[in-house]
Amino acid sequence: MSGILIAIKRTLSDRRYLAGWVVITAVIFSALFLIQVKTVPGNSGAFQIAIFGWRDWTILAMIGILNALFITIEIYVFNLKREFNKLNGVGSGLITGGVGTSSGVLASIFSTASCSLCASAIFGFLGANSVVFLVNNRRYVVVGTLFLLLLSLYLSSKRFSETCKQCQIKL
Repeated sequence: MSGILIAIKRTLSDRRYLAGWVVITAVIFSALFLIQVKTVPGNSGAFQIAIFGWRDWTILAMIGILNALFITIEIYVFNLKREFNKLNGVGSGLITGGVGTSSGVLASIFSTASCSLCASAIFGFLGANSVVFLVNNRRYVVVGTLFLLLLSLYLSSKRFSETCKQCQIKL
């Protein structure tokens, strides 16, 4: 857990990354909220705000913050690798952790479905049994989502020792 805090502190100590994190958090938070507004027929932003409870807002905020932290750390590491590769004349690499990002985003969408109508509208392609399962086990889906996001942060932060173990870049 201390590795995650070190990675967050190092990344967000730069004002550019801090500003990027705030913007990414707002975008993810808004996108997760708007998914529910746009996918449910007859829904509006005001109505969605009215039916959201404090737990829903808390979950949405936590998911937005964790997703944004993960993306910001990945951008930070990518930029370090790019600078290192420029200095050493090597081509730039790809962002590692694409699977972690996609699984975190998909799990985030699953966990933000706050009511059975939202879940059925968003996940109707899965079939009625799957929607009933998601509605009945929402707590487990939310816990699983938070676990996936924390696991993604942990795996990204493992690269923040004195030297990155994967790419051998001095951090």
